Amino acid sequence: MLALKEEFQMEEMKIKFGGDTHQVEANTFLNTLLPFVTLVQEVSKELDPSKRVEIKINAEPKPGSFIIDLIIETSIAVDAVKHLFTKETLGFAADVVGVVGGIYGLAHFLKGKKPQTIETTDNSVKIVNESGKVTYIDNRVFQIYSNNKAVQHSITQSFEALSNDASVTSFELQDKNEKTITEIPKEDFGQIANIEDEIIAPNERVEPTFAFLNIVSMDWELKKKWDFYFQGNKISAKITDNTFREAIDKGEQFSKGDSLEVKMDIKQVFDESVDTFVNRSYLITKIIKHHPRGEQKKLF
Repeated sequence: MLALKEEFQMEEMKIKFGGDTHQVEANTFLNTLLPFVTLVQEVSKELDPSKRVEIKINAEPKPGSFIIDLIIETSIAVDAVKHLFTKETLGFAADVVGVVGGIYGLAHFLKGKKPQTIETTDNSVKIVNESGKVTYIDNRVFQIYSNNKAVQHSITQSFEALSNDASVTSFELQDKNEKTITEIPKEDFGQIANIEDEIIAPNERVEPTFAFLNIVSMDWELKKKWDFYFQGNKISAKITDNTFREAIDKGEQFSKGDSLEVKMDIKQVFDESVDTFVNRSYLITKIIKHHPRGEQKKLF
């Protein structure tokens, strides 16, 4: 037991809120920290689903910053004698911290926008952002950032909270030695809080299409995806048509079973096992016409 205790280690990461008051509102603190916890857990699952991550606050929040300790544990199925104290596991904790920092750095680099170009080279990805700047990142960082919706949502939630707090002037991630991993100024909070959903990797493509969709469930504020039936299959799709939003605000009635005539982008990914592209996600860019339930429809 003593030997095991001596071998136990943990990886630290610091989050610093910039500002003149050296205080952070509780609402900002919680609405930034909780999505951060979710993001770390998602990264851990993506890197190795068999391992579990615990996130603890090392001490009470200090003026302007607080420390988060990552403690990585193996799954319950592993023999307790081998409980996690290996070089591989300790390296995994560092990997989680590195990828988390990389994701926040990539979010800052892209500022919510799609990359101009993406090029995979060995284990890294070359990305050119909307401004023409170039960066090279770990392929794992790019894949998790672009494909994991929970990670994107966590970033959005955190930076929405930060952008709503006038007292916070920057957001900074530091390593255990207080070396800056990434620092994001307040003027970028709003852009990062509005990540464009669809980032296209080299093995992906977007197929524009016109379609009839039958409504299953709705979100009147358009913050969540709507559920539809499309060609006999149930799908979820985000709607970005502002004219449609205005129609909802003006009181136009919609109900389950109604159909929408739409212009839609279908994001597809190449599946090597079957040598074909398969549908991954759906984005409705324009509502052409609303057909109440039971109304006769004509196909394009």
